[in-house]
Amino acid sequence: MKILIVDDEMVSRTKLKLIMENFGECEAVDNGKDAVAVFDKAHRQGRPFGLIMLDIDMPEMDGVEVLSEIIEAEIKLPISRKHKAKILMVTSFTDKDRVVSCIQSGCDDYIAKPFDLNTIGKKLSKLGVRLRNNQPETKDSESSQVNNSTHLIDSIVSAFEGRKINLPTLPKIHFKFRELIMQGAVSQRIADLLKKDVAISAELIRMSNSAYYRGVMVNKSLAQAISRLGAAATEQAVAELTGREFFTMKTQKYRSLIEKVWKHSIACAYASEIAADLLNLKLAADPFSMGLLHDIGKLVLLQIIADMERKGKFNGGITTDKLIDTISTYHCVFGARLLEKWKYADSYVKCASNHEDIGPDKDEDQEETPPQEILIVRFANMAAKSMGYSLEEKDYSDL
Repeated sequence: MKILIVDDEMVSRTKLKLIMENFGECEAVDNGKDAVAVFDKAHRQGRPFGLIMLDIDMPEMDGVEVLSEIIEAEIKLPISRKHKAKILMVTSFTDKDRVVSCIQSGCDDYIAKPFDLNTIGKKLSKLGVRLRNNQPETKDSESSQVNNSTHLIDSIVSAFEGRKINLPTLPKIHFKFRELIMQGAVSQRIADLLKKDVAISAELIRMSNSAYYRGVMVNKSLAQAISRLGAAATEQAVAELTGREFFTMKTQKYRSLIEKVWKHSIACAYASEIAADLLNLKLAADPFSMGLLHDIGKLVLLQIIADMERKGKFNGGITTDKLIDTISTYHCVFGARLLEKWKYADSYVKCASNHEDIGPDKDEDQEETPPQEILIVRFANMAAKSMGYSLEEKDYSDL
């Protein structure tokens, strides 16, 4: 069964998606207009949704309006009563009149927040919807596992949105440096920027005086060092120095995981840049920076979970398998949200959100081809994994 989840709140949407994946294949959107568009597209492709979880209270186009448009669309198509989607309204209100109005308009039932697997399971069982594999009941072990998972992600999202943790600081000097490189700036302009960071300045001067680069004279200025090293070597050194500081973790337990995320990110950054150069693509965003930031959600989740564990939020800690599974499942949505907080361009946000979508699209009438920036990073992401730079222990050799 295909399930559509419509909710503008990240906490509720993420938690509901985690629960509903036990009942079918889920797709989630954060506004009413997208919900109507996705619903219509699914019908045109012959793969309609069998169940829609629709939040009542949303900005611009609320759940009641979405409900009306969906029902009207089902009448026009036309769709028999037997094949119409089951629609459950999700609400945090106790407004009985509003709920009754939705039921009178054609929804099948409603679910009040907060919810869990058992609550939703009981509602859906009345509509003939069962857990996957046609299981008649929710086993206690399954219920406990899912509820623990929803509690974990609920806590993480609350910490993220509520600013209860210190989010990583954006390495601005690196991105300003990248802008100068792309503009073809002279060594002195680059030196004027980099001299603001003592550690970077010292390392570049040291490198320029190493046995590999050293000339007749000893370099004493940053401008001289950059001129001797060249743009490529300077760029690589700056990326590694700024990124290294960014991808750090004080907690010993998480250092090896952060190390893997860092190696994958820097590999993806270079792979993105090389691929774009080889294909002679003129992209709307810097491929190196997009590759470096595509997995920023993993870094954020690791930092949040480490902070929560340090504060005793998990009884007995969290297992490595559970940690990696959570990060792999939710890093895209968290990465995109963080880049939104940082006011990044939409291309960066979409790259963080969609870089794991691989392979050809199954839909024959795909309306849009993903932007070239996303396609490049998707390829670079898989290329880096195929070379062994990955957080997950999987075989990515078949690129």
